[in-house]
Amino acid sequence: MTVERSERHPGYSEAIFCSGARVLASGAMFAGLALALGGGHFTIATLAALPYIARLMHLAMPELLRRHSAGRVARVATWLERCGFLIAAIVGIVRPEGFTLPAFLAGFAIGVLGQQLYDGSMASLHSEATTPETYGRYTAIKSRWGSMAGLALGILASFALDATERLGVPAHIARSLAIAGGVSVHLLITLPLARMRGRARSIALQQSAGPCLPTPTTPNGTQTPQRSWVVLPRTPEQWKLVRFALAWGFAIGFSTRQGEAMAISHLGVSVGMIMLLSAIAVGGGVVGAKSWGQLGDRFGGKGLMSIAFAGLTLDPLWWLAAMFVHPAFLFVGYLLYGICNSGWNITVSMTLVRTAGAGGERIRAFVVYSVAFGLAAGLAPMLSGALLDVLDARYGATAAYGALFAIGLALRMSAYPWLRQVPAPNAERGSYVSAVVLRAVRWRVRRKAA
Repeated sequence: MTVERSERHPGYSEAIFCSGARVLASGAMFAGLALALGGGHFTIATLAALPYIARLMHLAMPELLRRHSAGRVARVATWLERCGFLIAAIVGIVRPEGFTLPAFLAGFAIGVLGQQLYDGSMASLHSEATTPETYGRYTAIKSRWGSMAGLALGILASFALDATERLGVPAHIARSLAIAGGVSVHLLITLPLARMRGRARSIALQQSAGPCLPTPTTPNGTQTPQRSWVVLPRTPEQWKLVRFALAWGFAIGFSTRQGEAMAISHLGVSVGMIMLLSAIAVGGGVVGAKSWGQLGDRFGGKGLMSIAFAGLTLDPLWWLAAMFVHPAFLFVGYLLYGICNSGWNITVSMTLVRTAGAGGERIRAFVVYSVAFGLAAGLAPMLSGALLDVLDARYGATAAYGALFAIGLALRMSAYPWLRQVPAPNAERGSYVSAVVLRAVRWRVRRKAA
């Protein structure tokens, strides 16, 4: 039942359909639709905050998975996500007078609520549907399939969207139809999800329930299960994880979605081009995804988290370069973001998700991190939106966005000391992993030159 014995793991199909759907119904597409509906800085800030606030659903995830299987929770979550995004798309087309933006945001909120519920349950189901020995490799291959699908579909959809708008179709209708297309692609997830549930049951029957080994956030092994709908940190190591999640979440959320809004409204970039850049970011996950997983299996996740952290920290710098130097830096920023974000997701999953035990216990540390991150990242966009409103009114859009991205860069850099305090036994430092990788690259180059 290992990944090596099955090239048709249903998790790969799930990643393909999920990535394709989320490229069409992406945050950038919703931001573009909000601008077409007349939204301003606070509307964009709300769109950025809602996905993170929805992570509060993860508080109840361990108890929910104790009562129901991860596959059943994921199936319910898919319909919640589809219905919410479909409501937002319909509102975008119809534009009911007097409450267009509130109805649009309400539909989006329902959709991201289902999305976060789905992601939390799938974090457990993916670990249940593979073996501990191959979890890192499986996660990397799944990420590569999803990235390739998102890249291909995103490129095609971006050209189709731009062509549709050039033919005279109103922007709000074209963008709403793109979101509805993402919902239709999302329907295809049903089949691989059912196969993953069956695979997880088969693996559970073949493997005996072994002891839960120590992890970075539970060094003494598993804790006594708590039957509660609210998950709180229970060890000093988990509190260190919470402190980093708060600092990193606030830094990430401070400039989320505002970059796309700046490119559309200030630089004149089309929504189709933003969609293409988003597809490039998703496709960037193909580059090095296999290496992220293999290095994680060998050296642990902490060092790789530091490397991915460095790449993600520079993201506001590329927005500044695009605004003051040349818009071509958007391509560089999106590509590097895609590569580093893929590595971040892989290494965080490997570091925080257990590969043994009950479903709720597998993701307990992941839940603690996700909720703390979501709280901070949900608050930050509202503050950045207020800052943009004040600075835009007094000094203009260029100064406002410049200050926003400069502060965002400083906040991301300030989170690094908290990352260093996150416990990671049996994991090598990022500098050591980087040295090993560079040495291997030099050796390969010399071998080919010879």
